[in-house]
Amino acid sequence: RGDSWQKTAGLGGYDIMVLKLTNSALPGPKPKLFVTSAIHAREYATTELVTRFAEYLVNHYGTDADATWLIDHHELHFMLHANPDGRKQAETGLSWRKNTNDNYCSFWPNYRGADLNRNFEFSWGCCGGSSGSECDATYRGPSAASEPETQAVQNYVRANFADNRGPDPSDPAPDDTSGVYLDIHSHGKLLLWPWGHTSDPAPNGTQLQTMGRKLAFWNDHSPEQAIGLYPTDGTTDGVGYGELGVASFTYELGTAFFESCSYFEDTIVPDNMPSLIYAAKVVRTPYMTPAGPDALSPALSDGAAAPGVTPGTPVTLQATVNDTRYNNSNGAEPTQNVVAAEVYVDTPPWVTGATAIAMSASDGAFDATV
Repeated sequence: RGDSWQKTAGLGGYDIMVLKLTNSALPGPKPKLFVTSAIHAREYATTELVTRFAEYLVNHYGTDADATWLIDHHELHFMLHANPDGRKQAETGLSWRKNTNDNYCSFWPNYRGADLNRNFEFSWGCCGGSSGSECDATYRGPSAASEPETQAVQNYVRANFADNRGPDPSDPAPDDTSGVYLDIHSHGKLLLWPWGHTSDPAPNGTQLQTMGRKLAFWNDHSPEQAIGLYPTDGTTDGVGYGELGVASFTYELGTAFFESCSYFEDTIVPDNMPSLIYAAKVVRTPYMTPAGPDALSPALSDGAAAPGVTPGTPVTLQATVNDTRYNNSNGAEPTQNVVAAEVYVDTPPWVTGATAIAMSASDGAFDATV
């Protein structure tokens, strides 16, 4: 399956392992999803959810169409523990958020360290979204990217994504920019996109909002610009979107840092897995695809008995194409009538020579949102 562990390009001998899933037998380049979790140590549900997502992809490869397609035609990168030293502290029973750098607040050991999600270079310390006091929970560190964990994340993002955004704060990334970066946190049931350091919308704010509302359709999180929670600066989406123009989102899972197992199993996993799967599906064109409809419940007629269709057998494919699947709890996403639908068999539409098979509307006309 091409699954492997990779080390990030950490500095000072500090590396963080990343799980990479792809089918190495199929050539690239392939669009990439990068997911970090547990950058705040006490947020337990984040790592377990992302691990479940990776397990779903591997365990269902070859039997589930979505999992197979995602691994065959994409690269899926998971940094399951972005703050491993802090996690060890949290496991002692402490509500540990920061890393464990003894250079800061050393006289008060349980409050030492830097908040890694305030330590990134982009917008570091700019806008009242972090603290300059060493013992505070949101201490941003003495300088931008001072922490080895932050350096490891930044280096990995820069090594895997092209720079598609200009230097001016108002420069948007092109509509066809590829790649998605997700940073998984808890708690609050929020789905956030840049900016967090200003109330001004990001240059790609409308497209980020559209995808955010689509991601929040499944998990019932509140979709909003990050500053709607509170001002933040020096956060992970700075290197992803702010620096490179990669579509970047923050999930705030659930209702507690130390989530109950029952709530995790019964709510967080079933609600968020479809959201993560969708994020992986649209990494090729995240600024375009979410604005269009979803193709749902494809089914073949009786001539297609398991395990597949015998060559030469006539079959009919039916599906529902739906342009209304957004979370509108924080503003309404525009919808549109579906005007066409196409099928591609075996060869994805972006491959040279792929053949489109036009579908027809079951009622005779494409003239509705569903």
